[in-house]
Amino acid sequence: MIRGYFFARGGISRPYVTARFQFPSLENRTLETRLLVDTGADRTLLAPRDCKRLIRRFGLDFSTLATSKPGAGIGGRVKMRTLEAIMTILPYSTPLTLTLLEPEPGNISPLPSLLGRDILSHFALFMEERTGQLLLLEPHEVSQVDSIVRAS
Repeated sequence: MIRGYFFARGGISRPYVTARFQFPSLENRTLETRLLVDTGADRTLLAPRDCKRLIRRFGLDFSTLATSKPGAGIGGRVKMRTLEAIMTILPYSTPLTLTLLEPEPGNISPLPSLLGRDILSHFALFMEERTGQLLLLEPHEVSQVDSIVRAS
């Protein structure tokens, strides 16, 4: 089971998990970041703000990374790159091709990094904002919850 949390900013509370990304091609260096749980995102991605952290901390040259087809969403169209990573959200860990939203020169977008359906599809999502509960349950944990619900 993964436990997430709600983080409030500007009077709005949103669901997050904290993830650690390990990058084999960057000497296994790691970056920890907060990911917004987004059932509308096809894939997990790092937003420009977190990509800037990669550039500063590891001297990463975005032009050397593999390109991905441009993405479109609420924020418009953006250039995207990919980087192989191992994502850990305790106790879960998996390798993935991480999508990076290329930072534009100038102001950095306030958009958060996202935990998308490429990862969420492996879990049952339980979210109850009033009590601050955010759980990602593995299949065997769902059957336990289902038994409890049927018994009540």
